[in-house]
Amino acid sequence: MERAQPVATNAHPAVTLPDGYQALGQAQVCERDAARICLRSGPASVEVTALAPDLFRVGLFLDGRPRRYESPAVVEQSWQAGPVMITETAVGQLSMATTFATAHLSLDPLRLSFSDPSGRVFAADDPELGMGWFERPAEEALLPLANVAGTLGLPLRVYKRHLPKEHYFGCGERTGGLDKTGTYQLFWNTDPPPGRSVFQNNLYVSIPFTLVLANGLAWGLFLDNPGRVAFDLAHEDPGRSWFGTSTGDLIYYVFCGPTPQAVLARYTELTGHTPLPPLWSLGNGQSRFSYASAEELREVAATFRARDIPCDTLYLDIDALDGYRVFTWDRERFPDPAGLFAELRAQGFHVVSIVDAGIKVDEGYAVYTDGKRRDLYCKTPDYQDYQNAVWPGLCVFPDVTNPEARAWWGEQHRPLLEAGVAGIWTDMNEPAVFIPVHGTLPPETIHPGGGRPRLHAEIHNAYGSLLVQATREGLQRLRPDERPFVISRAGYAGIQRQALLWTGDNASTWEDLAQSVPQLLNLGLSGVSWCGSDIGGFYGDCSGELLARWTEFGIFQAFCRNHSEKQTRRQEPWVFGEPYESVCRAMLKLRQRLLPYLYTLFEECHRTGAPVLRPLFWMAPADPAAWAYDDEALCGPALLVAPVTRPAVSHRHVYLPAGTWFHFWSGQRFSGPTHVIAYAPLGQPALYVRANTAVPLWPEMNYVGEREPDPLTLLLYPAEGSGESSLYEDAGDGYGYLQGEYARRRISCEVEGDEIRVFIGTREGRFVPERQHIVLELRALERAPWSVEQSSGNGDSASQVEWSYDQEQGRLLVTLREQVEAQELSIRLAAKATEGGPGAWLAGEDE
Repeated sequence: MERAQPVATNAHPAVTLPDGYQALGQAQVCERDAARICLRSGPASVEVTALAPDLFRVGLFLDGRPRRYESPAVVEQSWQAGPVMITETAVGQLSMATTFATAHLSLDPLRLSFSDPSGRVFAADDPELGMGWFERPAEEALLPLANVAGTLGLPLRVYKRHLPKEHYFGCGERTGGLDKTGTYQLFWNTDPPPGRSVFQNNLYVSIPFTLVLANGLAWGLFLDNPGRVAFDLAHEDPGRSWFGTSTGDLIYYVFCGPTPQAVLARYTELTGHTPLPPLWSLGNGQSRFSYASAEELREVAATFRARDIPCDTLYLDIDALDGYRVFTWDRERFPDPAGLFAELRAQGFHVVSIVDAGIKVDEGYAVYTDGKRRDLYCKTPDYQDYQNAVWPGLCVFPDVTNPEARAWWGEQHRPLLEAGVAGIWTDMNEPAVFIPVHGTLPPETIHPGGGRPRLHAEIHNAYGSLLVQATREGLQRLRPDERPFVISRAGYAGIQRQALLWTGDNASTWEDLAQSVPQLLNLGLSGVSWCGSDIGGFYGDCSGELLARWTEFGIFQAFCRNHSEKQTRRQEPWVFGEPYESVCRAMLKLRQRLLPYLYTLFEECHRTGAPVLRPLFWMAPADPAAWAYDDEALCGPALLVAPVTRPAVSHRHVYLPAGTWFHFWSGQRFSGPTHVIAYAPLGQPALYVRANTAVPLWPEMNYVGEREPDPLTLLLYPAEGSGESSLYEDAGDGYGYLQGEYARRRISCEVEGDEIRVFIGTREGRFVPERQHIVLELRALERAPWSVEQSSGNGDSASQVEWSYDQEQGRLLVTLREQVEAQELSIRLAAKATEGGPGAWLAGEDE
């Protein structure tokens, strides 16, 4: 517990300082160039750099430590800040102005703040506390290392002013709600005990990044240090927040926004974009700890097909391994892995196999002895291989800070891929150990690093990311023509460019289902869009109703997988009988139909960093209500899902932000912003579609998992006004898209009076889909068309097209031939009713 001491300053008669904290005082400029200022303040040097017009980097280094910025989180690249003007605005006042924002430096004492041309001031240092250091390690976990503080560096902090209307989001994988204002956030990867709750602050993943919203405008802060980090987001003091490290240096980045989209775009440019996944990996996955024999896996696969339930991926946990040794097979229970996987592949399944971080100490085990011969393992302080117990027994751990060890680890996956494994599931990579229970490597463990040794305390949070980096790079070398599929439990900032994340060992409770919504939203706001929670929960016994309701939300997660622990009740989609099996089947078939929409969202994420699952404020940042509701989510630009997260409930409150929305199941129309009591019986979750925003859908699959490429459906709910979306397609695997083998089309819908105009843009890219037709499906129309005409969009005369109208369902189907050139449809509806005026043909609003 830190003690506090009052200190008199010019600003306040008494300011409470943490015990041992030394704030920076007067500073002098010691270096400067076109986009950088370096200052000296006592034993500290501070460097402020404009990297881009909307991105600044600040580094605090004590006692002559070198100014180094390389990081497992940051992608190397040459930044272009554009013109930067450094001026002395007053005595002791400097400014560094880009074309978009300005960094303000006050030199006595040294304090920083940032502003944009609108006059908005953000990320301003607290005037009393600013940046500084502690004279001793502050965390008990690091006390054994106090005698090497010169190597590790002292704990550092920056205090920022917290404005009354500021709200903090992101912070990676968190428990609790979406808004993190008023909380303390610890970043130290751990394998938490079963039954974790909102009181378990840190989990498997540490991403010390926060997106801040105030008055509809956004900025962001990323503190880049893979050791122990903490954020106090106006928790101790409602007027200030702080961001601190326990070891190393204080390096943080300020993202100037001004929109959430701009912050995430720049953050993912800095830390890396999510790679395009193989298309098959977006389907439904089924897992259990464990499917322990080839026959059991065959039975599960056959049941999915016989019961007409979509499934694309089957997961093998550690019971498939020889004594839990990684990169091996239990030849009694899995006598012919290659034959089994080929058999399953012929049925449309991909198999993903688990790989843990620990390597069993066994002189008869070739993986262990080869790594030992090459001296690739982490060390104790006396430079012996560090050993601890994990699933196989006594294990060693690869030093993934060493490039040679990473290359070696990647190569070990060769036998798995040769057997036909389609992807790798990396687990226990915090890294987790059994002594102590739910422990990790001791902070004094040495990572030799191939010539740059570091203590584990310095790189702990990055261990999981570096391990899956090794895995991904290995898969790329071994299968250069296929996109790697890697799933990870642990990671650090930038993990999104190496692997997808699942949120670890959750529980089969309604509370865990509810918590998964803000948890996934905050991961998406931290750059990790490809993520998901285990559907049905891992620990404890699921029920049919809970599984069905979790599946209703799970199909909108970027990663969709059912997973459970071996000592629990089975929870495959058919286990609980009816009506739950039918609900799960229908929902998973909807997931399959949505894959072209989801794949388009993944391509947008790959380019821009925009998450697949988004909080309501993504489209309405100035709406305070959109910040508050964290039990619903946007799935891309067109869909809003509000899952039911309580038992025996068939109605729930839904907040719809500004715009026109249609209830997916009934077609009922609503004008936002508005509050709705939604009827959501089992099998019909509260799902809304944004007006004039096309949702591309595949045809429904049959039981063997095959789909006909013809036709693609573009689902639209038209309403007065206009909207736009896009469709992205490519081969679904490989890297041809990098050479232009892709197809992107813009789809817009404009409604005025009794006319609906739909424009399908010219195909960008060289990829040509196999299908011959597109079906335009317009819902919630109360009148039949008077005419439906098509033109090429280049002035050619209009022609009639094939269409049908269902009066009972209010649905118009228009069949179009797939074309490269643009297509424009003009749909003129039947004569308007004598009452109601323009738009009377639309479905009634808020009925």
